[in-house]
Amino acid sequence: MKKVLIEKVPEIKEGLKAKRWREEKGEFVQIAYNEEMRHLAIFEIRKGFTRGSHYHERKEEIFYVVSGRMEAKFIDMDTHQRKDSILMRGDKIWIKPRCSHLFQALEDTLVVEYSPQVYEIEDNYKVDF
Repeated sequence: MKKVLIEKVPEIKEGLKAKRWREEKGEFVQIAYNEEMRHLAIFEIRKGFTRGSHYHERKEEIFYVVSGRMEAKFIDMDTHQRKDSILMRGDKIWIKPRCSHLFQALEDTLVVEYSPQVYEIEDNYKVDF
């Protein structure tokens, strides 16, 4: 699916890019490097609950899974192509405009969300998955 990109943020300490590493004092994650941000949020989804079930006409969204595990469902609103994925700690997801998304927590999950566009309530279109 062209409107969704999922990748694991690499576990390395060197370099100028998104990265993460664990050490005795805890985990360090550089979620973004040299990316424009005009919207930043963090949200929790408790096990068994969902978030999303919508798409945006203009807003691109990037998510980073801090902890937990969730099932993600995507629908390209132009081609009607569907994609389902299991996302977990360390996964980074880019969602282009006109791609609906629904997240269901398989365990308590913590997620960072950011976007180069400002969130506008009128750019939020409900989808029935």
